[in-house]
Amino acid sequence: MNLFFKILVLFFALHITLLQGIVIIPVGKVHVRLTNTLGPGSSLTIHCQSRDDDLGIHVLSNNNYFEWSFRPNFFKVSTLFFCKIQWQGKVLSFDSYRETRDLYGCHKRCFWDINSVGACLVNFDKGGYDRCFNWPKAKILGSKQQFEKEMP
Repeated sequence: MNLFFKILVLFFALHITLLQGIVIIPVGKVHVRLTNTLGPGSSLTIHCQSRDDDLGIHVLSNNNYFEWSFRPNFFKVSTLFFCKIQWQGKVLSFDSYRETRDLYGCHKRCFWDINSVGACLVNFDKGGYDRCFNWPKAKILGSKQQFEKEMP
């Protein structure tokens, strides 16, 4: 087999692999950040974790953020971090990083603004937000007490 044909076959295999969603090229570290943009005097309680790592409970005042970084699973596209956030008695749970969604979406910087709408993913290329997970429309009765028990 000549060299050109080998390179062509390798390129074709790589192309098909990427179309199937299988990642064989490491992307390096991913940085996830949640920023409180609710305004002056508004504090926000967050608790983020993955299946393997509990990142703890954090209370953020306005314009403060919590950030972590990690390397996605190289052999299997499966990394998932999820967060539970509380503000004014409302509780919102969302996936702050889901590899199947975000590997080529926010790529290495998944920065979320937590505002009066909800948790919104910042789009650095176009400005604005790619997507938002909205706060529930009404306060969930008893959720504040339950949340505080889970998150001392």
